Amino acid sequence: MPGRAQVRRLIPVLLALGATSALGQDLRLPFTGRWFVYQGGDTPNVNHHMSVRAQWFGVDFAKVGGDSQRELSVPNPTKPQDFYCWNEPVLSPVAGEVHTVVNHLPDNPLGTRDLHNPAGNHLVIATREGRFVFLAHFQRASIGVEKGAQVATGQVLGRCGNSGNTDFPHVHVHVQDSLVSTAMGQNPVFARMDVELNGKSFKAVTWPLIRGLFVTAR
Repeated sequence: MPGRAQVRRLIPVLLALGATSALGQDLRLPFTGRWFVYQGGDTPNVNHHMSVRAQWFGVDFAKVGGDSQRELSVPNPTKPQDFYCWNEPVLSPVAGEVHTVVNHLPDNPLGTRDLHNPAGNHLVIATREGRFVFLAHFQRASIGVEKGAQVATGQVLGRCGNSGNTDFPHVHVHVQDSLVSTAMGQNPVFARMDVELNGKSFKAVTWPLIRGLFVTAR
């Protein structure tokens, strides 16, 4: 997580950016409950996705729980099922048409990665603005929509898993301006959420997301 001084500097940045969406519309958080943003932002020190042009501004979410409501898993996890993300419903963050579905890949044992299929089980939603929203690392055979289907914002798409190039179960979201090899990642803005940042609470905000936030969908 970022340090306290860094987080304090990020608060006004988030507030200033909150009104602008490169997608053309605001996204819904793709889950219910309280989750942690453990990758997000526009610099490599808070977001490893910035090293891949098409995934710029990508966000990784992990559900939190335990007594503190800040833990990612039960103590001493040994399998994907020990993480609070596992098997959680993944919701569509946007309305659009399903462009791509991959649903057959295995979930990795904890401590292994599938480097040949980095997105694992995933789907892509094409929006009316010509953007492509990627959601990745679904549980095997859990995606319940097919290519060509029209999906609504908030519709259940599948279940969080541990497929692809991932250290543990989580939900990955990024937005591209095209599907060609030179695609550029777009900075998504998420709406209608409660945010906790360094002990401060912000209700019903519309923001881009950076590493270190706790977020809850309304």
